[in-house]
Amino acid sequence: MISLDWLRNGIFASRLNRNIGYTLGRQLFAAGAQLLLVVLIARSLGPEGNGRYAMAILLPSIMANVLNLGIGPATVYYVGRRALMPQQAVKGNILLGMIIGAIGLGLGLSLIFTLHDVLFPGVPKTLLLLGLLAFPVALVLALLNSVHQGIENFRAFNWSTLAPPYVTLAVTGAFLYGLNSGVEGVIIAYFTGQIAGLLISTLFVRGNWINIGESDEMAEQHRLASVSYYRKILGYGWKAHLSNILAFVNYRADIFLVNLFISPAATGVYVIAVQISERLWMLSQSVSSVLLPRLSAMYRNPEARLTLTQRSFWVTVILTGLVAILAAFGLYWLLVPVFGKEYIGTMEAFLWLLPGIVAGAGSRVQANCIAAAGKPEWNSYASLIVATANIIMNIILIPLLGVVGAAMATSSAYILNACIKGFLVKRTLSYG
Repeated sequence: MISLDWLRNGIFASRLNRNIGYTLGRQLFAAGAQLLLVVLIARSLGPEGNGRYAMAILLPSIMANVLNLGIGPATVYYVGRRALMPQQAVKGNILLGMIIGAIGLGLGLSLIFTLHDVLFPGVPKTLLLLGLLAFPVALVLALLNSVHQGIENFRAFNWSTLAPPYVTLAVTGAFLYGLNSGVEGVIIAYFTGQIAGLLISTLFVRGNWINIGESDEMAEQHRLASVSYYRKILGYGWKAHLSNILAFVNYRADIFLVNLFISPAATGVYVIAVQISERLWMLSQSVSSVLLPRLSAMYRNPEARLTLTQRSFWVTVILTGLVAILAAFGLYWLLVPVFGKEYIGTMEAFLWLLPGIVAGAGSRVQANCIAAAGKPEWNSYASLIVATANIIMNIILIPLLGVVGAAMATSSAYILNACIKGFLVKRTLSYG
């Protein structure tokens, strides 16, 4: 049972309390813009156009997750432990982002022009090419934000992640209603939002360039040669990287397979259920963002780290579950009036996704404890099992049950993920 003393003295106390509150507030504001954007695109473009848009921005998202090499989590881990200077992380991450961005653009172009009909049936190449432009921008933005997260500067972290959805919403409205454009305009709006986030993150870096450092004496102790920096970042990063890729597969395999087995129109219906259900992860994302650097700093006290993780897990799961129930009632009454009759199939898929969404909220907290213990490869092992199960279940159930089958498979995979990571979290007591 959760006591009032724990609420006062535990996770929601002091600076941790404020950071979670600020980050959750940002998530709520961002969710408002994202929900309006989902409705605007869905009603303006229809299921088929919405499905094409979802597939076009899925490509840069996949690229960013496959090619980031775990640099972001590694940055948070080492900066949070004060084993890496923030200035050095900024410079190194920008350079790595530019190199990986150039490589990624080349790979993306190759995929579009050689495997278009196989991977993206029904989606024009022009839309995929427009979406690909967002990849290097989104990558560098994420790598800069990992520095803000590592030093627990959540003011900068929150503003640079809040800007993209609002800028995207404003530009989307201008393109759809002012210029009467279609899917192309919405993709350009998405790219513009990523640019806005990168500019804001860069301004915060420049504004805090001197303040984020340590004393001269500590700086000398922690100053690392460039070769040592890349060895540290990539040495930890690759262990977390496979986990991130497989986690992304769990989040997006269903969308890809619905488009592959059914049609862009079915994808447009299903993606609404996914987008709305994933908004329920706002609390877990906020807690997760704030906890990772804090848990990383607790390497001398694994018992306290485990206690904080377990308490955070249950609070996150319980609150997410309550909000999920309210969301189900809300969507039942608002789905047709807001989105239109053509999206009626969204409701059943949404209900099947909810149990997995609640479990997935808790698994985010568990994954951070495992990473903070210096064992990110454990997350990779768990994710490999879960991703394999997820894909197999989707391949079996989508042809049989359509979008409902995709929701069943994905929800089951999220629950399996939480169960495996719950076991692994208890083993972190042996690691600092």
